[in-house]
Amino acid sequence: MKAKARRKKPAASPKARKPSAGPKRRGAPRTLRVPITNIHSGNDFTARILVGSRQVAANLILDTGSSTLAVVPSVYKASEDTDMGPSSLAQRVKYGTGEWLGPVIKTSLMLGDPAGEGASLKHAPIAITVSRSKDDFIGVDGILGLAYQSLNDAVDLRRHLTKQKVNPPVTYPWPFEAGDFATRWNHFAKLVAARDALHASVEPYFTELESQGLAMNKFAFYTLRSWVRMASRQPAAIARDPQNHGYFVLGGGEEQKDLYSGSFKKVAVVHDVYYNTDLLAVQVDGCPAVKAGRLQGQYRAGSISNSIVDSGTNVLVLANDVCQGVLESLAKLNPRFIRLIQQAGQGSVPSSAVKLTEWPRLNFFLKGSDGKPVKLTCLPESYWQDQHPAPGRSVFQIRPAGNPVNQSILGLPLMNNYFAVFDRSLGAGKGVIKFASIKRL
Repeated sequence: MKAKARRKKPAASPKARKPSAGPKRRGAPRTLRVPITNIHSGNDFTARILVGSRQVAANLILDTGSSTLAVVPSVYKASEDTDMGPSSLAQRVKYGTGEWLGPVIKTSLMLGDPAGEGASLKHAPIAITVSRSKDDFIGVDGILGLAYQSLNDAVDLRRHLTKQKVNPPVTYPWPFEAGDFATRWNHFAKLVAARDALHASVEPYFTELESQGLAMNKFAFYTLRSWVRMASRQPAAIARDPQNHGYFVLGGGEEQKDLYSGSFKKVAVVHDVYYNTDLLAVQVDGCPAVKAGRLQGQYRAGSISNSIVDSGTNVLVLANDVCQGVLESLAKLNPRFIRLIQQAGQGSVPSSAVKLTEWPRLNFFLKGSDGKPVKLTCLPESYWQDQHPAPGRSVFQIRPAGNPVNQSILGLPLMNNYFAVFDRSLGAGKGVIKFASIKRL
């Protein structure tokens, strides 16, 4: 399987988030530790969420690079859900490797164990991906976006549906003609451009949990891999491999002391759209630091800053200038490094050829919550992933952005080195990301 960066793009220019009117408290907020795994998709980590009155289990990607909650119709049957309430809203979302569109409905959702601890909402919005591209959600049942509300755009089609005599004027059942995905996408794009389609915003799942007092305004990730470890050819053995599992902590992080060691380093979130960060420089151990270029002015409306921390991207996608600097540093240390990277660009290389002890650490310097640089280190065993896509093979986890935008996507290979707490309550409402050295259980 070829590594693909999952770059998210908002449907419209990001909007400033409206101030909260205050949480609608339903009880004491809880901390919930949820098992997650990468075995369903082969890379992205998923958690199980129970959907609707029948509590249908859906394995959803946990993604800090988007905000939409969506499920595929092959798993969730809205017609069989007595908790389901339709709306006049629809969503269309485009990622780096896929896109989809579909209606927004409201239903009951639970994250966690219904027989034990769980976080439950009775009338939460969720999209149904009635039409999607062939490379979207392979092996998984949808996505749970954990970014901010300005990325969760929708379209209100009430006026259009009323004119078309759809009664009631709701988007479920999906009121549009069938056809291939490209035809549906283009038809929907025309509707969005029309005056009968009004832009709307949907409250993300995590934001609603926090606003109702069901979780503190933070969550955390414990992960060890960015690609599934396939040291065996037996699916059962792969599923049991502890490196293919981790934890998502809802409403907490710092109290999970068995998952990390030492103190936390605090990276500033510079805008509440994505988890936008300010990348100052990247350094290959033994070489001078490479200064990261600033985001160009023409891209600020959509990209906001020169880096984001994204749990839904399984590689390090480095801005072209940063990536070039890293590769030049590696070449100076050992020309063989570049030859091996080039071989890995065709897919994978024998693990025996990599010799991780010879490879340097990769250091990222980001703006801290106090304005000073924070150093985060990606180890060779994280930017090289062994035992993938087969026993005895390894893949290289650094990619150039391939576009002129000076923005780096700091995905799972960096997060795999740390217990990462996304604390949205700090940093003047924008948040901070706290990183502590991960413990391997």
